[in-house]
Amino acid sequence: MTDLIAGAKPIVDAVIGELCTAAVVRVERRGSIEAYAAGSLCPDPSAGPDAPCALESLFDLASLTKLATTALVLSLVRERLLSLDMPFRELVPDFRGGNKDRVTLRQVLTHTAGLAWWKSFWKEAASPEEVVWLAAKEPLAQELGEFRYSDLGYIMLTAGLANVTGEPFRALMRKRVLDVVEARTCEFGPRPGEECAATEEDTEWRRKRLRGEVHDENAFAMGGVSGHAGLFGTARDVAALTRVYRDGAVIGNELRDLARTEQYRGGGVRRGIGLVLRPPEGLPFFSEGAFGHTGFTGTSMWVDPAKDLTIVLLTNRVYFGRTNDEELYRFRVAVYEALARP
Repeated sequence: MTDLIAGAKPIVDAVIGELCTAAVVRVERRGSIEAYAAGSLCPDPSAGPDAPCALESLFDLASLTKLATTALVLSLVRERLLSLDMPFRELVPDFRGGNKDRVTLRQVLTHTAGLAWWKSFWKEAASPEEVVWLAAKEPLAQELGEFRYSDLGYIMLTAGLANVTGEPFRALMRKRVLDVVEARTCEFGPRPGEECAATEEDTEWRRKRLRGEVHDENAFAMGGVSGHAGLFGTARDVAALTRVYRDGAVIGNELRDLARTEQYRGGGVRRGIGLVLRPPEGLPFFSEGAFGHTGFTGTSMWVDPAKDLTIVLLTNRVYFGRTNDEELYRFRVAVYEALARP
């Protein structure tokens, strides 16, 4: 192991068995690539045989799926099939009435569309179409222009993008994004359990340890295929996806630059189009132009163009439940800092 990743290795090793059971970290810097895997995929024998976590292991990427969905949207903007400032109701006809008529596609992608952050549609919906319909009918939760991270817009995009192109969302994603960036093993579930890091034991609905099927309940209610969650992939797959926003793959340089341009600032938050930008305060080891995204299951990526640095960090932190947010944050920051040093 060379110096590129050595500083993060003991930090990763220290959280195995406490924060997560499996972790992979991948670093690309100045033309060099290194990766490290630690832990095991599923110590719970009820969810199939355990195996060492490997660089090729699949993780439930959770909201890193939104990176791919945003890339898909921007590819259609590039071809002028969509406009960022078009009314969102033109994509999702059931989303209309009152202030909803003023919501734009750009606002959905920047999480300033007034949408509620999350709703348990899975408890009511009998089909993927009904999940989208419930999201469209949900009242706005705050004023337009206020930031609130939300799954609802990306849930609706699943149907909206299929409607505008006439192609199923899964096929669109494969053809326009995943194949183009060569994210070869990235795909919606279900995936072979033995290749996947297990996630949470679902005691409320599915009554089992989840492995190879999506953790997010609303995505599962949509057949595992949604714009907000559902992709499984390796660290290499996620690094391939970052090429969209780092190098302009899929969307071109003009939209790449726009995605990385600040669209919202407030309350310690800076957002681009579909991207988290380096906060106004915090993460001082990243350059001002760094950007990233996280996923609820314990996944994340950050790119610092000024340092020619790409970091992918995948864990299954929800294996032990959903109450370790602070520990996850501290772990991520420690890994980022170790890897961002000159």
